[in-house]
Amino acid sequence: MAAPPSPAPTRARAWADSDLGLLLLLGGLWGAAFPVIRWGLLAGASPFAFAAIRWAFAAVLMGSIAAVTRVPRPHGRDSVLLVVLGGGFLIGGYGGFLYWGEQGTPGGLSAVLIGTVPLASALLAYFVLPNERFTWRGSLGIALGFVGLVVLFLPDLVGGGSVSFTAELAVVAAAVTTAIGSVLIRRLVHAPADLWTLTAQFAFGGALLAMIALLVGQPLTLPDVGTVWISLAYLVVASSVAGYWIYFRLLHRVGPARTNVVTYVNPLAGIAVGAVLLSEAVGPYELAGFVVILAGLYLLQRDRLRRKG
Repeated sequence: MAAPPSPAPTRARAWADSDLGLLLLLGGLWGAAFPVIRWGLLAGASPFAFAAIRWAFAAVLMGSIAAVTRVPRPHGRDSVLLVVLGGGFLIGGYGGFLYWGEQGTPGGLSAVLIGTVPLASALLAYFVLPNERFTWRGSLGIALGFVGLVVLFLPDLVGGGSVSFTAELAVVAAAVTTAIGSVLIRRLVHAPADLWTLTAQFAFGGALLAMIALLVGQPLTLPDVGTVWISLAYLVVASSVAGYWIYFRLLHRVGPARTNVVTYVNPLAGIAVGAVLLSEAVGPYELAGFVVILAGLYLLQRDRLRRKG
């Protein structure tokens, strides 16, 4: 999972052991989602239908939690924009590209590629958002991130391209789509997301993916295979519902800057779970690209923290 745009700034407190534990848990839940998606796809699930059904179930479960906990229903222009932009880009566009791309991309590599979302978001924000600038550290961080992508793709580029290269580009498109949606929300929306807007985003994005599935001839059903349903259960309960609950809890406890450190944990969890679940090997190019991207993320994060004092 890619972290959604942060809501309005909150008063953050210092790290506690429980916060660090929640951060590691969140990184594990979200990072593991990438190999779990591929696990279900390899078992026969159609990508667009798989994604649509996941978000539909997540919407029902998240909406039930919002109703039981009596979360006030949002209203107004900001809420509508959150649903349309979040559901269209962060759920529908992200899910469509990611699930299609993961048919030919290892889950661990997908986690690393999606980890470039903050880099793409920072670059887009520079041109779209007022007062969004970065120092030489941020500039170097973004440059390193894209160098890391080149390193990851180097075997395919040298070999003249392949089916897996196209699939990997689709995963990158999922990261770019997420970055576009995040920047647009920061530019146009001035209210934070809550459980109801997340529910509506899941439903809106799921509906878009369902229409795409039908247009390309994918029935809105899943094969009667245990692996597919186990994958779906994990993605709905652990990654979507529990993951977002932990994310927003951390936001209110330690603030967005510290919470988004989860970006470093996701790829590590994805690589580890991919190795165990699908016996995915990590080659030298993948390892080198990951290290370079991680260095870029670190510099970008340090730049943001310094500018915010």
